[in-house]
Amino acid sequence: MASTGSLLAAVLLVTACTARVGDGGDPASTGDSLNLTADCLHYDPTAGVTTDTIKLGTSLPLTGALAIPGTFHFGLEAYLATVNAEGGVNGRKIELTVLDDGYDPAKTATNVNELVNRDKVFGIVGILGTATALAVQQDLQDNCVPNLFIQTGAPVVADPAQTWSQIQFPTYSLEAQALAQRAINAGVKSVSIISQNDAFGKAYVDALVSPLKDAGVTVGTQVTYDPGAPSVETQITQLAADGADAVFIAALGTKCPQILNGIKSSRWNPLLLSVNFCTSRGLLGLLEDGAGDDMIGTTWYKSPTDPQFAQDGALAAYREALAKYSPAADPDEDFVLDGWLVGQLLVDVLKSAETLDRASVMRAAHEANLHVDTMLDGVRFAAAGTTEPIGQVQLRRYDSASKTFLFIDPKSGDDLPAGKTSLIIRGTNPSADVREPSASGAPRPSDGKP
Repeated sequence: MASTGSLLAAVLLVTACTARVGDGGDPASTGDSLNLTADCLHYDPTAGVTTDTIKLGTSLPLTGALAIPGTFHFGLEAYLATVNAEGGVNGRKIELTVLDDGYDPAKTATNVNELVNRDKVFGIVGILGTATALAVQQDLQDNCVPNLFIQTGAPVVADPAQTWSQIQFPTYSLEAQALAQRAINAGVKSVSIISQNDAFGKAYVDALVSPLKDAGVTVGTQVTYDPGAPSVETQITQLAADGADAVFIAALGTKCPQILNGIKSSRWNPLLLSVNFCTSRGLLGLLEDGAGDDMIGTTWYKSPTDPQFAQDGALAAYREALAKYSPAADPDEDFVLDGWLVGQLLVDVLKSAETLDRASVMRAAHEANLHVDTMLDGVRFAAAGTTEPIGQVQLRRYDSASKTFLFIDPKSGDDLPAGKTSLIIRGTNPSADVREPSASGAPRPSDGKP
């Protein structure tokens, strides 16, 4: 992305008459009751909004090793198309521009610069990745451009000072601590770690190590790989030689099946603990027979391949819309479903904004308290007073024979009966009572339906 100065100069060329806070702009008149614009270098409240459209943009890895996570855009596009077909948001159709960054932070910066300057989008939605998000976060903050539902849970991105950004995933701290507790409950004595060598991997490792050590679990060999490395064979050899009871995998894209296949081939048989990014259908489809069996991961949404949701009405609507608007998408891919889920949250936030300007939309995002119908029961996007809106996860186990995940009890590790959940909630001991999915009792201002 261009420097803040060059971004500002480009915008000013075409919006010289737009008010700047401190130069006659009135925050109250632009929906800025939280005073979000106080430190803006430039604030163009209604950029990208016309009488009949709202222009948004995103930058995703559509090619390369992370192309499967990049399929997120199919679900987002299908949901927005569904909303548009029903009249849009307050009579405006949402236009989404999707650019490919190949998970290269420099390319993400270039793409977002083009989206803001050239395409004049109202905001950015769903950037995928920690390093990519960090590449653009400060410039979007400086220029008061909404940066919504970032596809990361890295605490470094969920920075309270970054008031124009909002993450969508549960934090990696919550996810790693939930997996660490499962290892502790399983009685393992040692855990080794393989992680991506960047802010994404570091966030997981930082959250994992302390609870393990506090419980007397030895943290053994720790290895990393560079995102562009062609192979992780050397790292797997090191881990197998250590022979720890469990291994924690903080990987992305095709490195996930490479690691799991390598562990299977090594004849080392540790408890497998994996981040959510490794648990998608597309990536698991690259596994060799038996690889990844009993791997423990997390979720907070209704996986399209989970048999217990085969008759779920929300997923039926999702599949129908995908077939109509994104026929190239795999409806069983978790990343595609996540795009749909983000679309649900996005439209709810746009509709709930007091006025359709950037500050008002960000305020609505910061005050959102939503349950949409593709989330597991009991999961909420509750943003008020926190930079970590989703504070619940469910542990699940991969069954390689059926190629599906089964929900498990976080304390015992036993499979739960179909239709039951046992959520781990931020700030509580992960041994919650099993409960019926319909019994959350939480108020639901929205179900995410168009």
